[in-house]
Amino acid sequence: MAHHEFEPRLAIPGRGAVALPELAGTLSVRDRDLADAERDFGDHVHRRPLAVAFPATAVDVATLVRFGRTHGIPVVPRGAGHSVDGQALVDAGIVVDMSSLGGVRPFGPDRISVDAGARWRAVVDATLRTGSVPPVLPDYLELSVGGLLSTGGFGGASHRYGSQADNVHDLDVVTPDGELVTCSPSTNAALFDAVRGTQGRHGIITRATVALTRAPSRVRRHRLTYHDLGAYLGDQRRLVDELRFDHVDGQARYVDGRWRFVLEAVSAQSPPIGDLRHDSAEIVEATYREFVDRILPIEASLRSTGSWYHPHPRANVLLPGSHAEKVLGDALAALTPDMLGAGGSVLLYLFPSARVSAPRVPIARDPYTVLFGVQRTAPPGDLVTLQRMRDANAALHATARRLGGASYAFPLDATDARAA
Repeated sequence: MAHHEFEPRLAIPGRGAVALPELAGTLSVRDRDLADAERDFGDHVHRRPLAVAFPATAVDVATLVRFGRTHGIPVVPRGAGHSVDGQALVDAGIVVDMSSLGGVRPFGPDRISVDAGARWRAVVDATLRTGSVPPVLPDYLELSVGGLLSTGGFGGASHRYGSQADNVHDLDVVTPDGELVTCSPSTNAALFDAVRGTQGRHGIITRATVALTRAPSRVRRHRLTYHDLGAYLGDQRRLVDELRFDHVDGQARYVDGRWRFVLEAVSAQSPPIGDLRHDSAEIVEATYREFVDRILPIEASLRSTGSWYHPHPRANVLLPGSHAEKVLGDALAALTPDMLGAGGSVLLYLFPSARVSAPRVPIARDPYTVLFGVQRTAPPGDLVTLQRMRDANAALHATARRLGGASYAFPLDATDARAA
């Protein structure tokens, strides 16, 4: 970290300069670090911090939290920076860049200990060498472990295993008072429950022991296309109830002026699909590694076209299954290509709500939770379209909450299901 510029004191607006705490890591006030930390992947909310910390240990994180508490300075953790609504940004505070805590430790057959700043890709790289994998993975493996556990984390295996936050054995957490605590279902259980799914409100996760299960060597990916939304949702519900496949997710795609629905069902075996109501099917064999890396070519394409670097005012909501078809039909009817943007996409899959046991992870108040993710991309510099997208997102969040659903990976509000 010697390339950074550091100061022994920190200037606090309206209060003058205060002496910095002793850290094993570093605290930077370099313009480049501040500029990097004032924006996230969403790039439509900007907040300028006073400093950026690069902790060397969890003790550094605790020291910074105590320092912030003493001097009235907000301290915010930042994982991979992939939030889209400014959750990891702070004005006139300290951003703790958790990427400097990225260790993946030796592990056993059913668990692995990981620093919170490690990416899920690093976890998979380590565990697949011995034929194991976390039960639930995000689609995009460059998210940080701590960041995802702090939101809950859903994936195509959530119909079997719940959220990522349901699949951890213990956590190290820095509390809002600056105390470093280990918690689990049997030790400091209230804290263990409080920090999973609440986006740092009750503490900063610094390390996690993540559960593992056996990974197949190869899988078959069934891509089933539907014209009818009701048939699509009904077949998804049937597949997750029957546990017919290991992984079930889906997307809505705008094709030739109409929405089509693509259900992806993945398994090492070949379960039957003849009883389903799809209009067409494609079956592709792949190694398991190829499957978990399925987002890489999409990311490469978005980077090459430039849309990866444009603003991303996204909305992810959790709809109650009993209202999903009506809400989705109305929302998609209004979702024109210009309101999705270049490179935008729509996630659409469901899981039984009872699979999520972590009490603060948001779910719908319904037997089924339907994840509806509108992954918008706004044209750079077009503030009118950006605001229209943000307004549409706000309306979708309000509808989900009104009907007994919840916002997901969104700045927490008292009305979010199970949020506080």
